[in-house]
Amino acid sequence: MLNKIYNSDLYTISYQMRKERSKKILHRVINCLVVFIIINLVLSFVIFPVKQNTDSMTPDIPKNSTLFVTPIMPSVDRGDVVLLDKDSLLTNVHKKFLNSIINFFTLQQRGLYSDAENLSSKKTLRRVIGLPGDTVYMKNFIVYIKPQNEKYFLSEFELSKKSYNIEVFNLPEGWDDSVGFKAEFTPVTLGPNEYFVLADNRFSSLDSRLWGVVNKRDFIGKALIVYFPFSKIRLF
Repeated sequence: MLNKIYNSDLYTISYQMRKERSKKILHRVINCLVVFIIINLVLSFVIFPVKQNTDSMTPDIPKNSTLFVTPIMPSVDRGDVVLLDKDSLLTNVHKKFLNSIINFFTLQQRGLYSDAENLSSKKTLRRVIGLPGDTVYMKNFIVYIKPQNEKYFLSEFELSKKSYNIEVFNLPEGWDDSVGFKAEFTPVTLGPNEYFVLADNRFSSLDSRLWGVVNKRDFIGKALIVYFPFSKIRLF
């Protein structure tokens, strides 16, 4: 009992000990802030999680799966999965940082631009099929590509260095492409910085068949890995 009173008195009467205690608290607060800033910088500019809320990229990226995406894209190759934002909502750096703070404290469940969704109608994952200079056409949901300066068309699977699966269905007889999702279209040649992107589920998803070609500036990031559910882990 006497020892406890003596220690308490030391903190009360010793300026040096109070000063040391304050410094320790300040150091802990600073360390927490530094860790917070580093985590948010990484999540904003190096790698960040994205939840796939739809079945547009089945079977390789199932509905309700979560994957890591990086905004660092020195190159975009055929077969890559990219995150698109056609309205460019996150171009303002200050708003982007504020959005990352909200994401951090809500465990990626809330954001500045959408309510409880990392993938809203303005953000979507799509696979890159055609590159700048390519001529592409589709038949029975399969894309055929003639790269720039080449003579012959090859299928998307023959040209892609990355393997992937698509989900298609046999269309009913008399299917009208004008009111549904196109299974065929005539050749389209891509210009500089233009890309042709498609959903892996080609029967019920919006993509370049409706939007037309997209520009690289529309890309937010490139998918690296599906990490949840664990049974569906897949590298891109």
